[in-house]
Amino acid sequence: MNFIAQVVWIFPKFDTIYLFYIFLMGVAAFIYVKVMNYIQNKQTSVVNHWVEFQRFAVARKCNQVELNILHAFYDHLSEEEREIYLLPENRNKLKNALYRYFLKSNANTTEKEVDLFDKLFRSGVEFKKEILSLNELTIGEVAALEADGREELTYVMQKTTDELLLSVKGLSKDLLVPGKEAKLYVFRPSSGGYLLEGKVVRTNESGVIFHFNGKIERKGESHLMLTDKVSITVSPWPPPDEKKQVLELDKNKLLLTEENIDKQLEVLKRIAKDQKENNEKRFDIKETPRPFITLSERLSDRGILFSFPPGTSSEIWKQQDLWEVSFSFENGPMFHIRAKMMPTKQKSDLYLLRYVDADETVRKTLYEEIRKRGGIREVLT
Repeated sequence: MNFIAQVVWIFPKFDTIYLFYIFLMGVAAFIYVKVMNYIQNKQTSVVNHWVEFQRFAVARKCNQVELNILHAFYDHLSEEEREIYLLPENRNKLKNALYRYFLKSNANTTEKEVDLFDKLFRSGVEFKKEILSLNELTIGEVAALEADGREELTYVMQKTTDELLLSVKGLSKDLLVPGKEAKLYVFRPSSGGYLLEGKVVRTNESGVIFHFNGKIERKGESHLMLTDKVSITVSPWPPPDEKKQVLELDKNKLLLTEENIDKQLEVLKRIAKDQKENNEKRFDIKETPRPFITLSERLSDRGILFSFPPGTSSEIWKQQDLWEVSFSFENGPMFHIRAKMMPTKQKSDLYLLRYVDADETVRKTLYEEIRKRGGIREVLT
């Protein structure tokens, strides 16, 4: 008996409930697509906002530590606030929001917050000013009041020739005691931090009067340089005798395969072609890096500008990763510092040795030696 002939084909009965199920599946798929597009667009928007914000900060000379601080601030903002604060006309709103954020946060040093404000909101003209008196301070300038071994954020509301009215918002009550000796920390990106000495003379719920006694101490990121020529010795580092021996196989035991012969023939053909085309420069032997003595053009606590002496090829900076520079001052200590060498953009015959292993002790010692000899504000490039 044919089995197929016995099969009874039963078609499913179509019910209207199936239309409802199909409709629900369609709605669910539509909602899923919409939600995924919204999440993706929101993530893209957040990334784009941060990229714009970061670009603004980098243009204002913010370093990586400061960018990390700004990223934490940015993360706590709402999507609407991020869009508003990115607009150039809303820089004051951004400044106020950042100030409120710093008052509530204890994650950063107060001096670092002051530095960040100056880099972000200081005008181009003010960027380069040094602090010589209260005349160089601006209304609204963010500063740090330092007393009893700690610092707290404040800002300048009014000023005279020797007194400042500071905001008390965020300041501890024990810092608002009349007669308390204090210092005010301010910052300029081009010359570093400054401490203005004085004391609290009056206070109430609206502000504190800080009396400046005329003494200003430099602090922080200021750097000095000497334009007097100093003899420096520059040597490849590590010295050749300290470099690891290169492992080589016994050439007498090398296998002479057909592949090796083909490669050597190919090299010989290229050499013959270059010689025929008078391309002799390809066969020049590169100069081996070796020690040399020269005079500095500018010497600072971060690096040295110099020119190569006659007979030394300027191309050797490409052949060596690190160099050790040695120099000393009259009646001063001897310095041995490792550095990276690179050409400057300003003049083709000037090169820069940028220190890479000078710790804080070495930098401070070098800074003091330069200061004692009449150093001026550093300009290396």
